[in-house]
Amino acid sequence: MSVKPFLVVCGLCLSTMLISACGGSSSSAVQEPPPPPPVSPTPPVSLSYQGLDGFIINELYQHSGVLVAASDDGVHRQNSSGNWIAAGLEGYDVMAMSLLTEQHWLASTVKTNQDDLPAYLLFESFNGGSDWHEVDYQFGQAGENEAIYALLYDNAEQVVYATGIDVLASSTDMGQTWKAVHGDFGGFGQPKSALTQSADGQTIWYGGQGAIENGVFYQYDVTTRQAILHSDLFPNPSSIKAIRYAPDDPQTVYVSAEGGIVRSNDHGQSWQAVLDNVNFRFYFDLIIDPDNPERIYTAGWAKNFTEPQPLIIEWTDDGGASWQQYEYPEQAFFGGVRSMILVEENQQQVIYFGLFKGGIMRMPLP
Repeated sequence: MSVKPFLVVCGLCLSTMLISACGGSSSSAVQEPPPPPPVSPTPPVSLSYQGLDGFIINELYQHSGVLVAASDDGVHRQNSSGNWIAAGLEGYDVMAMSLLTEQHWLASTVKTNQDDLPAYLLFESFNGGSDWHEVDYQFGQAGENEAIYALLYDNAEQVVYATGIDVLASSTDMGQTWKAVHGDFGGFGQPKSALTQSADGQTIWYGGQGAIENGVFYQYDVTTRQAILHSDLFPNPSSIKAIRYAPDDPQTVYVSAEGGIVRSNDHGQSWQAVLDNVNFRFYFDLIIDPDNPERIYTAGWAKNFTEPQPLIIEWTDDGGASWQQYEYPEQAFFGGVRSMILVEENQQQVIYFGLFKGGIMRMPLP
């Protein structure tokens, strides 16, 4: 596959027309039309392909400048040259990771066993993916492990949080033993793969899809151990995919899902649509520009597991009042976005997009 960087810059141009009078030898200049109305300045969109074609990039992570991808076929990391290299667990679908330190990683995986059933395993690496060891752990009931769909590390409290089908659990021994802090093991529903913690550590948000294919998420208070259920914010069927805080306001929370994006300016008391009427397109994540929080980037995935689809970058410069789009021109490209991450490289903000079977794309912010 040949994927080339592409740059689009919007501008205005003015042209002059000259026509000849019918039936005569003289010509007259038509008056210049009035200039078109001014348009909002559009940021240049510069995308470059980074590799890993054919992989489903489930999640992207970073710790101390180390960029890591969890894929449907193992872990990959970016080396010092900017290339993506294998970092172990080939043959495993890596559903979630937590980079506890630059070298100490946890990875939740699934692999079909000899009975054609899913086997859920937790792995640990102490050397940045060079070697992996299976963790002897208990995440479930009756000696059987459930899937871990998301992992989050509270460095201040030295606690690892994880989500399952209908549970938020915590571990104080780096994943060996788990205690349900909300919900319970053995629950019904669909995966809860969205997991976020507030900067002060007092609120944990987690969510996904409920038992009736409705988008649900919880706002869990670490101190009181009580949770508020949020549901019916998107047309059903829906599934919550990411929960993000605004970088400039601890009261402002964004939620992306199948069906669009919503925002709360009062820490969950009320919600407003930011991006809707999207025909059930999946939005697995969003990025808020830390230098301009009114500018938000996202990109979606149409639910198609076999056919290519375009990579469409969407952004707003006014907090969601209006949106612009840019479609990457590569043909027969698996451009559906499953993960996003914002990193800083050489004092510039850069977004990486993890695609469904399309590898990884890179986009510097203007």
